[in-house]
Amino acid sequence: MASAASSSASPCPAISGISYVFPDCSRSVRQLFDEGKLATSAETLESFGFENVHVGTSESPYDLALSAVTRLLDEQSIDPESVGLLIYGGTPGFMAFSPAADAEKGAAGMCGSNRFKYPAARLQYDLGLTSASTFAIDQLACTTLLGAARIARSLCITEGIERAICVSSEFFPMHAGREAIFNCTSDAACAVLIERDGARNRLVSASTVTKGYYWDVDAMRDEIVASYFPTSRFVVERTLEQACWKTADVDWIIPHNVSLRSWEILSGLLRLPNARLWSENISRHGHTLAGDNFINYRDAIDAGAIEAGQRVLLFSYGFGAHWTGVAVEA
Repeated sequence: MASAASSSASPCPAISGISYVFPDCSRSVRQLFDEGKLATSAETLESFGFENVHVGTSESPYDLALSAVTRLLDEQSIDPESVGLLIYGGTPGFMAFSPAADAEKGAAGMCGSNRFKYPAARLQYDLGLTSASTFAIDQLACTTLLGAARIARSLCITEGIERAICVSSEFFPMHAGREAIFNCTSDAACAVLIERDGARNRLVSASTVTKGYYWDVDAMRDEIVASYFPTSRFVVERTLEQACWKTADVDWIIPHNVSLRSWEILSGLLRLPNARLWSENISRHGHTLAGDNFINYRDAIDAGAIEAGQRVLLFSYGFGAHWTGVAVEA
């Protein structure tokens, strides 16, 4: 991805690079069902577009986060000391250092002073980001990385930060189930470079709606499904309004990797007449939780699908419940 260009005019923060990593192990939907890790039949989930997911075993969430940011710095030839902000989202606290196979030990480590060993601070140290302030965000579920990018965008504008990195590393314990309301979940880490002035991949607007009424996912399952589509449409419309875009202006939708069937329904409701849905990664990677949108955006650009100047909508939903839209000018 092209590096952002400097400008003396009003700054528009931009996505200057995206890197991601997966664990070495993968499983097919049928393997997961046979292992008792899916509540829905393999045939049904395959009909929703899922084929494979990535499953951490020996890796820890921190291992993948470190690899993702290291790859980002290398690919973009970034001097670590030039990074002014690091935002971490994903597996929290000491549990981020435990391999997926030993997740129970990570939970036990929350006792005593181990609970104050934070992945954001360790990333800053291990990567030599000596000029970066750090913090972490939590409780945004699958919208975490979009939320981090939204915060980084704002701080680049209001505090003059020139370069920020957002990273999320999402893991399930190795023996845990892999389904979240008809979605097959993958372990992954994704790092995003945001720079204050950009000519490409400009973050034009971002909008989030949180409805705390749905905080209890299990108890409110049916209500969440019922509210998902109308709230999604509202957030998309507000994101476009804030970007000063018309519905006909959107060229691409970069989705979170929930079922392809749900996206076919939502795409019809959004009424974006020229928008195409980039859905190739649903079958290849499953739902990587917070990483989906940026992993998909990177792959769509690398595949030559998204061209300079096109207008792109990134959208995600996270349990809790959060709906987030981001408008990007490629």
